[in-house]
Amino acid sequence: MVVLVGLLKKCNEYLRLMLFMAALLAGVQLPGFVQQYEDAVLAHLAEARLALAPFERDARIHTQGDVTALIKRYQQNSDAAVRDGAASIQQLQQRVIYLEQMAEQLQANALVRGWYALLQPDSELFAEVQSYYDYRVPLNLTAIIWGLTCGILFAAVFDFVVALLVWMLPKRRSKSGA
Repeated sequence: MVVLVGLLKKCNEYLRLMLFMAALLAGVQLPGFVQQYEDAVLAHLAEARLALAPFERDARIHTQGDVTALIKRYQQNSDAAVRDGAASIQQLQQRVIYLEQMAEQLQANALVRGWYALLQPDSELFAEVQSYYDYRVPLNLTAIIWGLTCGILFAAVFDFVVALLVWMLPKRRSKSGA
């Protein structure tokens, strides 16, 4: 019985170490993933701005720079093709605004950037970044801090769960005290 308890304790130690290392490696990856997510947001923003630019130019000429007024003019046009174009311009304008808000959120500190990129991302952009992510290991201070934090947190949660399970197990009474 003593051998079995010792073996279980040793397995627990190895499992804890493996979880710590897995969390450490995952944590080291987070800054690189967040950076790639931010790069994707900025690339899509640049593309959307480029697509909207001709309409902004037209708005400066015809509606004193007001793209919304230009959209209304398109909507009031007698030509159906021009009216349909208003919806496209409006979608471009909304896309630029949406991506600018996302880019602004990603200009904060590392914790806030991680929150927005990992827990509140745009699902399309997240899937795009995930499919092209190269699992590099950037060993800079931010990556090391993220890695150690994740490792320690996972180890602490593991220790807490094990302690809770041990506490919940029924206690055996020794025969010598009876």
